[in-house]
Amino acid sequence: MLRNFGIILRGFEVKFSTKAQKVSDLLPNDDISTKLLKVAVIGMPNAGKSTFINNLMDRKVCPTSNKVHTTRAKSRAIFTEADSQIVFLDTPGLVNLKEQKKYNLEKTFLRDSKSSLHDADVVGVIHDASNVWTRDKLDIKVIRLLENHKSKPSFLVFNKVDVIRSKRKLLDLTRLLTENCIDGKPIPGGKSLRNEDNNIRGWPHFQEIFMVSALTGSGLAEVKNYLIRNAKPAKWMFPSEIWSDQTAEAIIVNSVKAKLLDFLPQEIPYNLRAELEFFNINDKGVVSTVVLVHCPSQRVAKLVAGVSDGKLRQITESLQHDLQETFQNYVRIKLVLEGPKE
Repeated sequence: MLRNFGIILRGFEVKFSTKAQKVSDLLPNDDISTKLLKVAVIGMPNAGKSTFINNLMDRKVCPTSNKVHTTRAKSRAIFTEADSQIVFLDTPGLVNLKEQKKYNLEKTFLRDSKSSLHDADVVGVIHDASNVWTRDKLDIKVIRLLENHKSKPSFLVFNKVDVIRSKRKLLDLTRLLTENCIDGKPIPGGKSLRNEDNNIRGWPHFQEIFMVSALTGSGLAEVKNYLIRNAKPAKWMFPSEIWSDQTAEAIIVNSVKAKLLDFLPQEIPYNLRAELEFFNINDKGVVSTVVLVHCPSQRVAKLVAGVSDGKLRQITESLQHDLQETFQNYVRIKLVLEGPKE
């Protein structure tokens, strides 16, 4: 709470399984020596939710890119340490109907965050502290979700704080986004802001506030310790070697989509479709795969390939690096561009 918040600010100065088997099938019914916590991670598009989870996991479980809407559907990342299992429910960024149509997003985009909160034990809000246009308030969609699940504990993560040099600015942002309250109670020496400003900017019921850089990993140890402390006695949802509920095939396809977002301009990558054509894992864990990238026209296919296929090679090399970090083994991958015949 407030004590931890001060510590965090001082610190700022400065086996995959193709078909996950539930652990309840493996453990005897009377086993209660394990602990479990389900965490819904929500926030606006590109706030850094997936990067936050990846760094906590120390593995690239969730594909990331510099563009919005990289995460297209909810997924689970599973972190197991000692007797505790933390299940992260990564969700797409919160959008409205207009944004869904603009970016050609799946219909599930509008309901995945709601269903994840329903399943969660605790809610983590990731907020981009580097965005000067939006950092001084929580989006109304985030506040409404929190209000609809007020009984669930929640915590706030200021992400990308490495770009802010002023500790005073971080304190001011914290005051605004918490309405000067921790767990519903005014911070000592202050009073709630709810009655001072009818324009609601924050949520007064966060139990903890964290300052992190998900990209560099700074501040994440405190978040991990908090989650492990709050895990409750329960049977694990997955065996200890499982780190994702997604199949290897789905992870590869989603990683291709994320990489296309990074390398291609404007809305072009949102109109491409990735399809797995070949996939194999040998007895040493080496992954071999071929992915088709369907393009809406030959012109777009040429744009993706670049001069002498130079851009396609760059995309493939960067993708191979990311997937090797994901599977923690060697990955052979080939991308094949397909456009309509003219």
